[in-house]
Amino acid sequence: MNTLSAPSSELLLQHLANIQLTVNENDIVLTAHVNGPSSALLADDMIGRSLHDLVEAQNHATLQSRLVEARTHADTAVRCDLSVKPRGGSGVPVLCWMCADAASQEVRIAAIDLLPEASLRHQLINAQHAMERDYWSKRRLEARYRRLLDMVSEGFIVVDDASGRILEANPVAASLLIGASANLVGKAFPAGLGDDARSTLDRLTREARSVTTTVDGMVRNEAGLELNIAITYLRQSGEGRLLIRLRDDSERQLTGEEYQCFFRDAPDGILEVDEQGIVLTANAAFIEMAGIASPELIEGRRADRWIGRSAVDLNIVLDHSKQEGTVRLYSTTLRTETESSVDIEMSVARIRENGSSRVMIYVRDIGRRITPDQSVDDHLPRSIEQITGRVGRVPLKELVRESTDVIEALCIEAALKLTSGNRASAAELLGLSRQSLYTKLRRFDLGDAEVAGDSDAL
Repeated sequence: MNTLSAPSSELLLQHLANIQLTVNENDIVLTAHVNGPSSALLADDMIGRSLHDLVEAQNHATLQSRLVEARTHADTAVRCDLSVKPRGGSGVPVLCWMCADAASQEVRIAAIDLLPEASLRHQLINAQHAMERDYWSKRRLEARYRRLLDMVSEGFIVVDDASGRILEANPVAASLLIGASANLVGKAFPAGLGDDARSTLDRLTREARSVTTTVDGMVRNEAGLELNIAITYLRQSGEGRLLIRLRDDSERQLTGEEYQCFFRDAPDGILEVDEQGIVLTANAAFIEMAGIASPELIEGRRADRWIGRSAVDLNIVLDHSKQEGTVRLYSTTLRTETESSVDIEMSVARIRENGSSRVMIYVRDIGRRITPDQSVDDHLPRSIEQITGRVGRVPLKELVRESTDVIEALCIEAALKLTSGNRASAAELLGLSRQSLYTKLRRFDLGDAEVAGDSDAL
């Protein structure tokens, strides 16, 4: 059997071992060779130093016992795990094998640098700790989330959009749909709703998928209880979820005394009307806003006697509230008993009770919030945006006339800018006579036409 020569064995050992040391019988380093990844940290002046000075203090006892064992059993490899101490750095873990020469008692040490493995192990431990922290953080968050769902007074359901199965549901949702002790998880949605509610749910679901806001409507469960349902669509990691809120609006109603206090002391005007717009009652704020002498003078009359430029405004909001349930911030005017007009915003809500419906109209004076150019009175707007903002408050015929006037005024202003304010040149540029231009300037209040005409003539 062929054996490797001494130079070949030495070359092979240099490639396998990162650190090679030879120490004499007094443990003084005679030769040293370093080629590992931590060689930049290890000092080059190992030769002549004691081996005990090159390792960490906690490894001194282990090192001494392994040296004694190696010299006792000469020509036998002895394993020893140490931590080499470079100057100006932290300890470098190494895996050592020692072999002593029987004649000279010199010990040959070959070591493998374990710093990369130790660093990787440290990174794995840190990653494991981070995963555990995230896990327990999510567990605590989930516990709070479930506790909140159990505490709220409204029903909440999470539905998988692909399968239509209920993934999560709180006890209130179960009690509103199929029973207080029932479990909704895993059931197909809708569960516990009447057949007539499916078309409403299909419409709300389609609408929720196409918008980023919450859509709501009214449905009935199998027991005939009317529920308010709101749906939000949420997409995460390629999966769609339907977040559904259920509320029984009949559970909490204002008592008669509470309602009367709210109605009487509300700072905005409130009208209660029937389906035809006949006023049933009005609060003090509206009576004062409209300049009515007593409540008896308003009850039994149609609300368009005071609200809107014509009966069209009231009919629009009543029809829209019948379809959508509410109308918000409809801009119109309030005609007072003194024949003056007040700019207002009107909101409408419907209250369903015992099979009947009451319509509540909320009126707010916005005269202080709008500028004269935005008023619904007959002032000329200064831009197309102001004209479109008057839709619903001004008849279409008047809007068309105002649009024509705005365009004409803008063209005259542009011509005056091009001619540096010279009216004669502006009239020629517009194809008008001077007298026509001066008439239009007075009409649109664009300058002192009389003085301008005299100066141009000069």
